[in-house]
Amino acid sequence: MSENGSVKININKQWLAELKKIIMERPYSIDYLNGLDGIDDNNIAPIKPKKRALEIFDSMDEIESEPSENTFRLEGELGKFLGDLERFELAITIEGDQGGGKTRLAYQLANAFAEFGDKVAVFSLEIGKKSDLIRRMREDYIQPENLKNIFIADQSPKGLDTIKEAAKKFDVIVLDSWNKVGAPSIEFDRLRKEHPDTIFLVIFQRTTQKTIRGGTAPLFDAGINIEVVKVDDSFVNNYAVATKNRYSATGTRYNISQQAIMGNHIEESSEIKKKEPDIFNS
Repeated sequence: MSENGSVKININKQWLAELKKIIMERPYSIDYLNGLDGIDDNNIAPIKPKKRALEIFDSMDEIESEPSENTFRLEGELGKFLGDLERFELAITIEGDQGGGKTRLAYQLANAFAEFGDKVAVFSLEIGKKSDLIRRMREDYIQPENLKNIFIADQSPKGLDTIKEAAKKFDVIVLDSWNKVGAPSIEFDRLRKEHPDTIFLVIFQRTTQKTIRGGTAPLFDAGINIEVVKVDDSFVNNYAVATKNRYSATGTRYNISQQAIMGNHIEESSEIKKKEPDIFNS
């Protein structure tokens, strides 16, 4: 309030009587405080109850006008694919056809986050960490300078509690796959809410009806849903598409084998056709 400002106060009769009593019992000598006994009880304006906002609400004018410091973009083609992300309750789901390349895409994303400077924990619950397949994943998709930022485990001894413990120590959690944790899908949203500064990248397996096992709730809770599409057995034409993305446009196709954004149609260039089929299509 400014120096000469004022505020109008409506007082009901009950409070007026209480305030008069206080003034009579403890008179003040300050000359600019006027007694309440000069107020006409009959002219007191009726009080209109005001609706008080719940504590969970903030006024929209209190939201910062500048982008949050938590906003960032990954480098390269994956940055174009996902858009400007926000490090707040961010969860990304990957689901799709068997043999489409879900795990490969997860390792590419792990490399991108590590390149950004994040500490990444990979829970490889589908493939043992000593498997030759993991070595090949590392050679194909993890840049040597990023290896120091990526850590791998092939078990979760305490189920979801192990994931929660890791979420306190790592910036990004890659989980392959959720179904191996043995937790109901409702826990997915609770996990990201309990660890709002940790990014969760989670693979979900599909049923024969083409829906994710355990229920579709995670698809509604996640900020980004990525579907992996298996085009043919060669793997080179398989692609990922964001069916939901709160941070960017949907519909963009990302060729997993080429690690590049595609056009509106599946790329089948002569260069791609010449490549040998990949025997590992996980």
